[in-house]
Amino acid sequence: MFRKRIVLVVALLVLLVFFCTLQHLQGYLPAIERLPKTNQDVEEAIYEELSRLPESYSRDALQLNSAERFLSNIKRTGRWGLESVPLQQLWAEANSWPSDSQLTNLSSALMGRILYSLGHARITKADLDTRGTQLKILLTLMGEQECVFKPKWYPIEKSIEGPVYAGKDRYGSEIVGFYLSVLLDKPFVPASVERTISLKYDVLPVATNRLLNVSLEKENRSCVFGQCFYCSKEDPICDNEGNLLTGAVIFNVRKSFSSYRSPWQRTYKKRKKAAWEDSVDYCSAVKTRLHKKRLLDLIDVAIFDFLLQNGDRHHYETLDDNIVWLDNGKGLGNPYVQHLDILAPLYQCCLIRKKMWQVLLSLAGGALSKYMKLMPDIQNVLTEPHLRAMEQRLRLVFATVEFCKGRHDMRIFDRFCHKSGHFEFAPNTSR
Repeated sequence: MFRKRIVLVVALLVLLVFFCTLQHLQGYLPAIERLPKTNQDVEEAIYEELSRLPESYSRDALQLNSAERFLSNIKRTGRWGLESVPLQQLWAEANSWPSDSQLTNLSSALMGRILYSLGHARITKADLDTRGTQLKILLTLMGEQECVFKPKWYPIEKSIEGPVYAGKDRYGSEIVGFYLSVLLDKPFVPASVERTISLKYDVLPVATNRLLNVSLEKENRSCVFGQCFYCSKEDPICDNEGNLLTGAVIFNVRKSFSSYRSPWQRTYKKRKKAAWEDSVDYCSAVKTRLHKKRLLDLIDVAIFDFLLQNGDRHHYETLDDNIVWLDNGKGLGNPYVQHLDILAPLYQCCLIRKKMWQVLLSLAGGALSKYMKLMPDIQNVLTEPHLRAMEQRLRLVFATVEFCKGRHDMRIFDRFCHKSGHFEFAPNTSR
């Protein structure tokens, strides 16, 4: 009887030690049930983080030096923009900007005049632009500067239903994308402005034969249907009753870019998912194919695209091994839907550059809205619902960072690589 009691006590002690050890280990290792098994689990976890986001992400808005300089240069322009500096000098300045660190010089004292000239310089030639899948017109402005014109297809308040890539390009997305690059201090978006032209009086009189061949008259209005994958004679873009057409004029950078397929490309098929949509560990495979700088570039672009809701970056372009942020027309689709999977590069890789992180923090507390509202003619291209949605998406980026910390059992940014300038979320082993 005595021996049985001893055995029982020993057994109880063993069980007690086992459970205490298990509890202790759980302090070091994430519980298996907390680890997301699907990307849907990840998105749900990010929204949970959003619901308990620390107050530090809602601090008072800070002053953004890059945006302040940009706005100061814009205000210098005035109505004398085309007379004060010869156009050839302005275009020479703008074409000197592209380098391994920028497409535009956001600090240039001539920025305001260049933007004004894009919006007002006389059109001397118009041609068909066959690049991409959407209708575009290649304009040449006085002074021999080319630019791309993307027309306005929808009223500004229209919400685009369907997948993130649904609908035609939104011209306002190109312009807001340019302004967003200013706020992010990432000068990799070509200068873009709103401009109203007349197909009848400004474009067709100076059009090339191949552009004239894809133009027509419809209900006494001049129209162009273009030549592209989604172009159709039955669905042209036309002047309004006043013979006017609004759109975005985008500076045509005189550089050759290399193009690559995005690792996070969509299939564009309802019943077929891409590999990244099925695997939460997809980034492990990407890291074997891309160097760290390229991966961080893609994460920067993903954050930009998510804020804009541009979910159609199936390819990306590089200049001198740096990703440039071209073709941003599929943003601003539906302000009431957040396509969180655009952030897949961030939440699957859990990497972020130090500079990008610091800039995002500086946009918290309403700074994003404050500075966006100060941009030229912003009311023509960005509605209040879309601006509120951008603020919500910024908080979702913060929630994604919190998710990455929790996923890797972190309280702080655990490892910072000073040479490459990025944060990497890694298991916390310093307890």
